[in-house]
Amino acid sequence: MIGKSNDKKIPLENSPRLRSSQLARTLKKQAIEFCTETGLHGYKYMVEEKRSKTERIIWGIIVFSALSCAAVLMHTAWVYNSSRATLTVIESTHRGIWNYPFPAITICNLNRMSFNKTRKFVKGLKLPKALSQEYVINEMRLLLELLDPGVFGGNLKSNFTTLQDIFDDNNYSIADVVRAVSQNCSEFILHCKWKGIPTACEKLFRETLSRDGVCCSFNYISTRAEKKKTFPKRITACGYQTGLTLLLNPEPTDYFATILGAYGSKIQMHYSYDYPDWNAESKIIASGYQVFLSISPEETHTTHDVRKLALRTRKCMFSDEGDAKYNTIEGPSNLTYATYSYTNCIAECRATIMKALCNCVPYYYPQNATRVCDLRDVRCLNYNKGRFETSFPGTQLSSSIITTSPYLSDSSRPCGCQPDCLLYRYPVEESSGALDRSNSYNQRDIFHDLDIKNQSLVHIFFSDLVSIQYRRNISYDWRNLFASFGGLLGLFAGFSLMSGFEIIYFFIVRLITDTYMRNKQRFSH
Repeated sequence: MIGKSNDKKIPLENSPRLRSSQLARTLKKQAIEFCTETGLHGYKYMVEEKRSKTERIIWGIIVFSALSCAAVLMHTAWVYNSSRATLTVIESTHRGIWNYPFPAITICNLNRMSFNKTRKFVKGLKLPKALSQEYVINEMRLLLELLDPGVFGGNLKSNFTTLQDIFDDNNYSIADVVRAVSQNCSEFILHCKWKGIPTACEKLFRETLSRDGVCCSFNYISTRAEKKKTFPKRITACGYQTGLTLLLNPEPTDYFATILGAYGSKIQMHYSYDYPDWNAESKIIASGYQVFLSISPEETHTTHDVRKLALRTRKCMFSDEGDAKYNTIEGPSNLTYATYSYTNCIAECRATIMKALCNCVPYYYPQNATRVCDLRDVRCLNYNKGRFETSFPGTQLSSSIITTSPYLSDSSRPCGCQPDCLLYRYPVEESSGALDRSNSYNQRDIFHDLDIKNQSLVHIFFSDLVSIQYRRNISYDWRNLFASFGGLLGLFAGFSLMSGFEIIYFFIVRLITDTYMRNKQRFSH
């Protein structure tokens, strides 16, 4: 009987209920000792036996309230700073101008079609007997509809079809037609000076495509092949004598089709790798004026630490990340670009939506084996114009959508396009005066064949030897977190780093030690 009784006592001592009760007593003992000996404010008053129960409860409520307030404020600080993970500040107001690439300059004649070239082109076409050359010449203005669908208004479906049939019968693509009737760069830009040295314009400018059609560009790198061979140009001085000087000849007497009611040119200044879209800095240069375009460049660069943040947190993308993600040249994209940028990505986004809606892409985009829109597609482009000519391509914007739609937010950008982590801007100030050749001290320079009525003289240059640089950096790292949380806990609970070691000591080290000693004593008996 004695043996059976001993067999029952052994499992009773090791039962889960008994071990749980022992652990609870040990934790209570450690908690009382911790509250008595810790340097944290208010804890010892909760366990002092000489104090009444009511007083101890009041102190417990005070301690709990203080910890709750600290927790709420810590959560608020975490949410606030997590949503503002990066901070952009001015790093320097005196960064040397040679550190900034000179902007790409894209120049377009406001006249999109030369009358003389159009007439010559139509004379070389095989036309139906029912149509006269004069009629077709007049109808050629409809090419403007490819730049701005709906500009002429009305139902022109039959007119579009007739003119496009003529192009097809003569084996001309839209791109061929547009180039045939546009003014050449050599005719448009007569004289050039770069860094004060007269330079052949054909060495500086080349024909390019922009949102305004066929134009002429300087310092614009539009393909990956060009990027491997050249870099954006830079200058080391300021003043109009040190930049780019151009003599423009828009030929007002040859005007035939222009969207703007003016004689002159449009100049766009943009980053060398960006497509010259309508968001670029632009100025209208009237004929008969000398114009000074003074640029104060700005750079925003992002530190390497920001790369560690998630894309949705930092809200910007490095160009190499964009190239890897979108593969802008060799991938399934509709357009070709030298590198990723937000401007290029939005252009690609618009082209993708156009292709989805109308199964074509307009000729003014650099094509990547995608069908070019012709005059038969104008109705579709005009109908869907509101879907792609917005800052959020793909969304038909209205006042109600703008104010209520969760889609229109920084966290849900169109086509996944993210702002650039490295950004160059070129704010420009303009001043001008009427041309008067008689007042020039250097008659043998660029003025020697100047037509002061029909031509324009343009100077593009940096305004100062130094400029502004911004830095985007992590605004809330572990050091900020440590300081913020430590300050709140110290304010509400008197918490310090040593208090943390006390908690570890009382509830881990001493708990393990006491448990070990108790088990040792029990088994020794």
